[in-house]
Amino acid sequence: MTVDPDRLAGALICTGAVVGLVGSIATMSVFLGVPSFALVLLLGVYAFRKRKEGRLLAAAVVWFAALGALGGFPPFFSRFYGLLPTGYYWLAAIPILGTALAIAGAVVKLLLPRRA
Repeated sequence: MTVDPDRLAGALICTGAVVGLVGSIATMSVFLGVPSFALVLLLGVYAFRKRKEGRLLAAAVVWFAALGALGGFPPFFSRFYGLLPTGYYWLAAIPILGTALAIAGAVVKLLLPRRA
């Protein structure tokens, strides 16, 4: 029994988007993280089927998932923030995990051959 690459890619992208949404809400990244991962979830739903524009959607998933992961780290881009509590770093790792899952799904969509 083989798994259809489009279904596997869609499942990985959707799982990564849900994990990223949970992590973005936990880190209160509502301006960058939540909209990015919501868009990744929408693109993941479209990735389930074989489409001509599937590779373009997968490339968009890579971009928006990476953008959503950056939303959890605004303190690192400003020198006015001091050291953060250790618990924040654990919470900020959740969107990174979601990004990794979504990008893995996009790589499956982009690189694995499709059967006719």
